[in-house]
Amino acid sequence: MTKIKLIASDLDGTLLPYGTTELGPEVCGLIKQLNEQGIRFAPASGRQLDNLRLLFEPVKDEITYVCQNGAGAVADGRRLCFFPMDEALGREIVTEVKRFPELNVFVSRFDCSYVEEGRDAFFAHVRDVVRLKTEMAADICSAVPGCSKISIYKEEGTEEHLPYWQKKFGDRCSVVSGGPQWIDIMPKGVNKQTAMKVLLEYLGIRPEETMVFGDNTNDLEMLEAAGIGAAVETAVPEILACADVVVSSVEDAIREVLAGKNRIEDWVRK
Repeated sequence: MTKIKLIASDLDGTLLPYGTTELGPEVCGLIKQLNEQGIRFAPASGRQLDNLRLLFEPVKDEITYVCQNGAGAVADGRRLCFFPMDEALGREIVTEVKRFPELNVFVSRFDCSYVEEGRDAFFAHVRDVVRLKTEMAADICSAVPGCSKISIYKEEGTEEHLPYWQKKFGDRCSVVSGGPQWIDIMPKGVNKQTAMKVLLEYLGIRPEETMVFGDNTNDLEMLEAAGIGAAVETAVPEILACADVVVSSVEDAIREVLAGKNRIEDWVRK
């Protein structure tokens, strides 16, 4: 029998419903109970570390982190890894995005993100609504050195745009949906499982001892590598198809783990 030793969850669309900015009132209490049972917890998100620590304030020093879609991992106050994008490639991507006035470009470094001057509404959204540490740059290309992720945002949605960017840069980058309004572009081969592998090695936990939750294609590799890959009911078809189990909510599944359903074999695969 294989005991669950780590639970990881995507945020937006999974643990954090789209359109909400705060975790459910019971989440941090459930994480504390997991810790008491010796089960580690990790948010696995496209967000920055500072934003994740803000969201998980009551337990921020008691959990581990996979951030920026797998470009970084943090545990015990230590940055375990960080995978930057090639500078020339990053500038090429940003320049291409700027050809489309209806699209906003968002450049993420480990400790801060950047929006180009003149995009005031978008800047206010990421700074005040999403609460990401964000600054304006007179020339967004100047923010590329040291970045790990370049994102494209469109308030009306980016689904129709995704195939173009996958065709344009998919041979040199990981290009995935980060949610209905976002496209995330990372260094080739970097995804949430990239950082998760580093994190698990540090913690001495095997992938088959993990339970992972997700809803979108940027969670795919992480779910496939887990002992139990769980999709929420609102997940996209690709995630529903690859998941071992489908759950109504992350919180309900964690309650089941805490109640004794804490081994991989306890979960009946679909």
